[in-house]
Amino acid sequence: MVMNRKIKSMRAGFLALAVALTVLLSQAFPVFAASGQLTFSDPSVSVGNQVSVTMRISADAPLGASDVMLGYDSSALEFVSGTNANGGAGSIRVVGSMEEAGQTDFRFTLTFKALKAGATTISVNSYEVYDADSQTVSLSHVGSSAVTVNAPDTYSDDASLSSLTVSPGELSPAFSPETTEYSVTVPADVERLTVSAPANDSGASVSISGNEGLQMGENTVTCQVTAEDGTTTRTYTILVTKTEEAPQETEESSAEANAVGSGVQVTVDEGIWQVAGSFDAAALPEGFTQTEITYEDTQVQAGTDSMGTILLYMTDENGNGDFFVYDAEKGILSPYVTISMSERTIVVLPPERLPEELTLPDGFMECTIDIGEHTVHGWIWENSGEEAPEYCVVYGMNEDGEENLYRYDQKEMTIQRYFQDPAAEEIRGRYVQVAEDYNSLLEDYNVRGYLIAGLFGVSILLVIILVIVLLTRKPGGPKDGGSRGPEREADRFQERTEPLSGSRVRKPAQEESRRPESLTAEPRVSESPTRAEQPEQSEPEDAWEDADQEDGLELLDLEADVDDEEALDPEPESRKAARESAAAKEKPAGEKPDDEDLEMIDLD
Repeated sequence: MVMNRKIKSMRAGFLALAVALTVLLSQAFPVFAASGQLTFSDPSVSVGNQVSVTMRISADAPLGASDVMLGYDSSALEFVSGTNANGGAGSIRVVGSMEEAGQTDFRFTLTFKALKAGATTISVNSYEVYDADSQTVSLSHVGSSAVTVNAPDTYSDDASLSSLTVSPGELSPAFSPETTEYSVTVPADVERLTVSAPANDSGASVSISGNEGLQMGENTVTCQVTAEDGTTTRTYTILVTKTEEAPQETEESSAEANAVGSGVQVTVDEGIWQVAGSFDAAALPEGFTQTEITYEDTQVQAGTDSMGTILLYMTDENGNGDFFVYDAEKGILSPYVTISMSERTIVVLPPERLPEELTLPDGFMECTIDIGEHTVHGWIWENSGEEAPEYCVVYGMNEDGEENLYRYDQKEMTIQRYFQDPAAEEIRGRYVQVAEDYNSLLEDYNVRGYLIAGLFGVSILLVIILVIVLLTRKPGGPKDGGSRGPEREADRFQERTEPLSGSRVRKPAQEESRRPESLTAEPRVSESPTRAEQPEQSEPEDAWEDADQEDGLELLDLEADVDDEEALDPEPESRKAARESAAAKEKPAGEKPDDEDLEMIDLD
């Protein structure tokens, strides 16, 4: 039993070690992120009816949560409701969470009301998807929903203009609804051409583009008219020629948009403005189309683009009008301000032209950069990785002959003069410190991984050794050199206590001490003639103690005692009778023996 307890303790220890190593190994090695897709359905609907769009997020691992921002054309669709969705005025937020263990896809249903005929798109502006372990899920495909809105038979297919005028300048030839191509010449200082192009049918919409940021030479301005049925379109083209001629003196009116007030007043930048209920669609900036929205419980006209930006036309106390950006979700109004960059030409120079006194940017390294169809030498951020960088630094010369470093945006293809940030040195120092800390942590992480792998291997080796020892070990007792267990001692005790013929078991010292001294002091009488000739053998007093100390257990060696008694007293009953007879002859008749005449023998 002692050996069994030791084995169980060893097994429990190895089991605990294996569990601990498993936990450490699970934390030491990285977990690869799951991948998935975000898809939509492409339904069709008639104007005035509701349509359901299904959005699905699927992954190759259980999903935990998601957060998706959607954008749509509020002039074509009106958001009604959706699964875990809220929003409106061109944007919707959809939030998902795990409903059951092992769920690998989220499904959402979004309901819209079709406002006008045509094709419109519901697109994804941003998203965040996490798996059940709160790890980011990488989406390999992010789709969009193409909603087709069919017009009723009663809708008009008229896609013509009622008039077309520009300012400054005069169109050539004179306008006709059936004529779609015109031309006009403007002075060099004209940056924007004001176009007035009302539709012939009130249900049609007009979109004007190309009338801002006019460049020297020829520019194309388009007016696209979409009929009420949403499918019939017509495009009017204006060829604008910008020349170097001196600007003509003209009395240009302020941007009149033929606005009609709605009676709704708001305060913006400490000024009181009135929201226009209607205005001329030709006054809208490029890329915007006219639509209607509800503002302060009042139906007003507005402009919107493909990104869902809403413009309201408002007039101040003096009658001056301007467009304002309206955030429907937060109820915020702000002036519509755009930044246009004038065209500049920079000649890229080789690095060998770089003067010695000009310091290269910190943290950049020299490389080759593709600009257009040519490859030039420049500098990029040294830690930009393998991906193509969006920014680079080149050495060039401007139109005035000034040479300098320029920062080129390869995504938007814009350029600006490079200057050293005063806080760049401090930021670089912080970056270096962070990089060093990261490298130190990474080294510690690798060392911990090696140690855990080594401990795991050692534990597996110990388990294998233990199994081999347990399988190959033979059972053995004290004679085999093995440890003496309780089972072996019990077997020995049973063997010693088996009844023997003609033997007597020695009693403990307390019982032997009660015998009269005469029984041990007197010579024993035996019927056997050889017994009297042999000297009486006495057993050592501590024979039992020596035997117990040898075995390590307090057991009586009954077998040895029985053998000694048999050797000294082959006939116990006859010897007892002879001794009693001799004692009776020595005592006078009728005298009882005294307790003082009895000798106590301590057999222990």
